[in-house]
Amino acid sequence: MWFNPAKMWRAQALANRRRRDNTGADEIAHAIHRMVDAMQPNAAQSKARVALTRVVTMEDFMRHMPTKFTGKTTPDEADAWLRECEKIC
Repeated sequence: MWFNPAKMWRAQALANRRRRDNTGADEIAHAIHRMVDAMQPNAAQSKARVALTRVVTMEDFMRHMPTKFTGKTTPDEADAWLRECEKIC
């Protein structure tokens, strides 16, 4: 059998390239896993900071006896009425 150094060199170059490509992908995957792991505690902390709120029902709102809106006011008065109602909630 005849030995062809060019073919041998080409086969080694392709094998090395495949090895490098796989190594790069492994490094990228490892870096992504490290980033996800680093972000996990932060996500748990932010969830813990969210205060639980109770849903305000119509009965809860009406217990505060808000003033009735007649619709015969200026836009500024209507805005003030709305702000007062928002404070109740």
